[in-house]
Amino acid sequence: MDNLHYRTMRAGDQEVVKGMILAFYEEAGGGEFMNAGMVERTFEQLARHPDYGSVVVFEAAGRIIGYALLINFWSNEYGGIVLNIDELYVVPDRRGGGVGTAFIGHLAAGHLGDFAALKLEVLPYNRRALRLYQKLGFEKSDRDFLMRVKPWEGRPQP
Repeated sequence: MDNLHYRTMRAGDQEVVKGMILAFYEEAGGGEFMNAGMVERTFEQLARHPDYGSVVVFEAAGRIIGYALLINFWSNEYGGIVLNIDELYVVPDRRGGGVGTAFIGHLAAGHLGDFAALKLEVLPYNRRALRLYQKLGFEKSDRDFLMRVKPWEGRPQP
């Protein structure tokens, strides 16, 4: 797959990755809930607190073709670190070519750490992604996912 490799995002990658993050939300129909300031805040927090997680870029032939926003947390229930794949994005011209599948395989093989579980979310209407993740061994949870969001300055409100 033309020398596909993964690495932690560098400062010089931030503008490209920020554009991809905004595209990710726009394509998912939630562009109004994300803005450049929010992305920059995430980059700042991860730089300040690398134990929270990281942004991994997918690079092929010298070009960034995707990214994953990875957030770690300890789970008593699963007895270890759960790696939450908060976002996974591949540029449109590289979709369907195995980039996402290869990255999940990379994670599952332990190349970025030893995790008790991998976790991700899929929008209900994204049947294609759901089928892919199920094929890769992910299962629907037997729990409902609930959230209470604290408003903060700069975050667009639904």
